[in-house]
Amino acid sequence: MSIKRTLRERKFIKAYIENSGNATEAYLAINPNCDRKNAREYGYRMLQKVDISVSELMEMMGTTDAYLNQKLNEGLEAKKVVSVIPIKPKEAQPNSPDLPEANSKNIEFVDVEDYPTRHKYLDTALKLKGTYPTEKKKVDLNVSGELEVNSELDKKLAQLDIKELKKISESILKANAKKL
Repeated sequence: MSIKRTLRERKFIKAYIENSGNATEAYLAINPNCDRKNAREYGYRMLQKVDISVSELMEMMGTTDAYLNQKLNEGLEAKKVVSVIPIKPKEAQPNSPDLPEANSKNIEFVDVEDYPTRHKYLDTALKLKGTYPTEKKKVDLNVSGELEVNSELDKKLAQLDIKELKKISESILKANAKKL
């Protein structure tokens, strides 16, 4: 579902993208006679009025899901170039500490897998898919001291003893575990 916007709002959004997300410059682009001080306030108001989401902005800028998927796949296949000095095998001489002769004239460049970069892309992919393993943390429910009560629910919880609180927290944890 597309939001209907006025011509002025569409021009502002286009100028906002062209000015790298600067609302003041975007407003000045569509209203060149406006004072810079006023343009700052009007640009901010206009940005609030058009209420454009980050995903919508990215789509307008050409950063589509297909494009992101393509870049993600490229990152998962990342390689880097390293320089190596190939050493010719020397005739077998048992117990010889000598290395074959190598010099700077015989440097070669080789493509190798860039595992640190691939790891970052895989990490990002898992986060985007929502399949990233959740961290498990132990929580100590033995609490002592004073408790400030702000809401009605908090008041009721504050009246419970520690055994009842543990039962409630365990049932919540079980319910959340079933959802995963």
